[in-house]
Amino acid sequence: MVHSPDPAESSGLLRARKILSLVPGISGDAVWWQDGRVRAVGPAAELERKVPTRVPRFDFPDSIVTPGFVDGHTHFGMWARGRKRVHLAGAGSREEAVRRVAAGALEQGWILGHGWDANRWQEPPDRWSLDQVTSAPSFFESIDIHAGWANSAALMAAGITSDTPDPPGGRIVRDASGGPTGLLLERATELISAIVPAPGAADLTAMVRESQAVAHRLGITGIHDVEGADVLRAFRTLEADGDLRLRVLFSPPVAQLPSLLSHGVRSGQGSEWLTLGGVKLFLDGSLGTRTAWMLEAYEDGRDAGMALSTEAEARQAVDQAASGGLACVVHAIGDAAVRRALTLLEVAPRVGLPHRIEHFQCVDAADMARAGRAGIVASMQPAHLPADVVLAEERWGRRTRGAFAFKSLLQRGTVVAFGSDVPVVPLDPRQGVVAAMTRVAGDGSFGEGWLPEERLTFDDVVRAFTEANAIAAGAADRRGTLVPGRDADLVAWGVEPAILENDASAFNEARVELTVVAGEVVYRRQ
Repeated sequence: MVHSPDPAESSGLLRARKILSLVPGISGDAVWWQDGRVRAVGPAAELERKVPTRVPRFDFPDSIVTPGFVDGHTHFGMWARGRKRVHLAGAGSREEAVRRVAAGALEQGWILGHGWDANRWQEPPDRWSLDQVTSAPSFFESIDIHAGWANSAALMAAGITSDTPDPPGGRIVRDASGGPTGLLLERATELISAIVPAPGAADLTAMVRESQAVAHRLGITGIHDVEGADVLRAFRTLEADGDLRLRVLFSPPVAQLPSLLSHGVRSGQGSEWLTLGGVKLFLDGSLGTRTAWMLEAYEDGRDAGMALSTEAEARQAVDQAASGGLACVVHAIGDAAVRRALTLLEVAPRVGLPHRIEHFQCVDAADMARAGRAGIVASMQPAHLPADVVLAEERWGRRTRGAFAFKSLLQRGTVVAFGSDVPVVPLDPRQGVVAAMTRVAGDGSFGEGWLPEERLTFDDVVRAFTEANAIAAGAADRRGTLVPGRDADLVAWGVEPAILENDASAFNEARVELTVVAGEVVYRRQ
């Protein structure tokens, strides 16, 4: 069934310090919504005289109300599953990571986890260190999901030996004798992930339902998800049960393109809760694994990263998708990958939703204005910046002038949409807000901001999490701003007023007081 909240449950009057409507001339300290839509924004005293007495009142006088935050890039199902797995994020050494694995080891079945980052480890991840603590097949995804760490039992289960060739777009890291070390890069990880037992449909649906409640507590009213058919089925089940309370734009992998074309589905089709986005394809890897594809070699001169597909393969996928009415969602981090993505998408037929480039992390100066001119969305993740600053300086050198270039892209008319890339970084949007406003590295370096000319104002950042994601989803006429007639998706943030003067430190301690989706209160802080 489709969820239809009772009119009394989908109406309300919220009194706050300020309503940030994002539309010039519409402001006040109160917002009134009726039957799931915004009716008015204005002075509380004035609206109080108009609003029927039966409409619920909410008073958060120290809050700032924004449109509901939308996370523009998630792996939500992976995150939902990962909340039940071994957590390796923040492990400062291989030894510490192995201790966590040992603590999470099971008597039977696979041991799975996520989050390791070996860039500062003295010893690389390998199968032998894992073999010391468990004989059960074990597999752990790196924090950026572009590498995997397996023990000998997992390699054996996948049939990976010294004779196994590197798959297209992937690499099996080997020892001096040619044997697999247990470290897998890019598409080589699929050799193991393909055989890992997946949770049953009911279990995955339950995990997604629980995780949805966490999203609401963080002020998130929608997500743009890039995953496979199992997660899509979970969202469909929630919607059929009347339990889906996130606006989901779902983009499946390009491997599903033939099926999508044969069924005649198009981007933008769906309901107000679950809509088909575009097809996701990869052009390169990541900075952390040195597989981001660059125009010139990394600063150490060893290589220029890794292109995960040929130009002909990528062009064929883009042409087939766009000709069939499907938008393209293209992963590109390095400046070479970004250039190829722009070249492909600039000439692709326009469809129901805009084409988009995910991450858009390092851009050559010659390419900075191209996305804005072509109407291509730059889907970016500011929460990556604090961790990537040091690596970018070390590996890209002078090319960092085009890294996380938020302000430069906005000045050139680009739609810059923000997300988290959860589970790579936490779903909590506060980290991304502060990173985009300050550009301070996670280790405290660049105290005045890394490339401070690229810092954004609070209003800019809110737009990137709200209005820009509505544009990317083809829903700008329904969501993304708080004006009469728009969907009542909104968040009341308990935050110091200094945030309105662009003091980003205030948002570190911001708390969500109220989250409303389609006029229905889905979270209220007790």
